Amino acid sequence: MLELAVAANVTQVSAVVDVGAGIGDPHASWRRHSAAGCSASNVTRDGAAMRAELNERVCLASLVSIRHADALTDAVDVSDVDVLWGQEAWVHFPSPSDFLARWIPALAVGGRVAMADAFLARRPADRARGDAHRRTLKNHGAPTWRRSIRGGSALERHGCRVVHTRDVTARAAADCSMLLSVSTRWPEGTVTDAERQGWERALAAFGRGIVGSFRVVAARR
Repeated sequence: MLELAVAANVTQVSAVVDVGAGIGDPHASWRRHSAAGCSASNVTRDGAAMRAELNERVCLASLVSIRHADALTDAVDVSDVDVLWGQEAWVHFPSPSDFLARWIPALAVGGRVAMADAFLARRPADRARGDAHRRTLKNHGAPTWRRSIRGGSALERHGCRVVHTRDVTARAAADCSMLLSVSTRWPEGTVTDAERQGWERALAAFGRGIVGSFRVVAARR
């Protein structure tokens, strides 16, 4: 994600809020980007204690704070944020418009939205395949970001201008394929049948051009 951090102009003086932060802490890449590191806050509904322990172990505790909150219902108590970061998390929100309406006002004028997520590129032509893909996409929320990523409409409606996009679908497909391969060597019960089926459908959807993976930066006007 270093490329996305550079595109979003993350520096050692940036105030970054990662909404929906995962266990694989993206702030490590920001620290590599800037020798002095940057101030960052993780907003997460689950696993806050585990993330805090991880930050301590990788010596990021002084740079990264953890806030246990629901990004869709709890109060947004930050302002003048330089970068609002979303890494494969916002796609799970049921309404991009509602999410952006809550969080874009927290950005400073000129602040950036930096997101890496899946999107629905086109409708499947085959109805049977389409039903299967729709079940997969519904679980991952991908259709909700279709116009947002391709045309920036949701971001534009909330006062932002898309300034950077990068198609990383090939890499996402390769990662999915790798998961299918290496998971066969994991202990029994580690991966459920539903998870494996989801990876298989996602890989098929990537291959048919139905789903894509993009990195996007938008600036608040």
